[in-house]
Amino acid sequence: MKKLIKVVFSEFNESVSVELDDSRSPKTVKAILENLPIEVNVNKWGQELYTDRTPIVAQEENAKSEVGLLDVAFWPEGNALCLFYGPTPISKAGNIVPASPVNIVGRIVSDDNNIVNKVKNTSKVVIKQQ
Repeated sequence: MKKLIKVVFSEFNESVSVELDDSRSPKTVKAILENLPIEVNVNKWGQELYTDRTPIVAQEENAKSEVGLLDVAFWPEGNALCLFYGPTPISKAGNIVPASPVNIVGRIVSDDNNIVNKVKNTSKVVIKQQ
């Protein structure tokens, strides 16, 4: 099952579309959808955007220690959603490494405005169904 959700950056009046895909982490995707909409702060760590703690609760589910460019993941340790636009401070040699293993839940499918470069440290977002 694939489902589009939107991350709305009200500060910039812009949004990013994310295609959730439950093929790798079905329980996590279900937990995300059951908790929408979510209003939360998003923070920047290298080229990763991650949310503050969310009401989403999920255990590690096929968790990965490396992710791909534009992957969207749930970080069980921090109850956070993560959008990977590029390397984090602990990434090495072209690999994108999260702080700890994450459940891959989808991909960024539209970001015409390169939002990662507009977020300085933190920004408020609303995550909702598209």
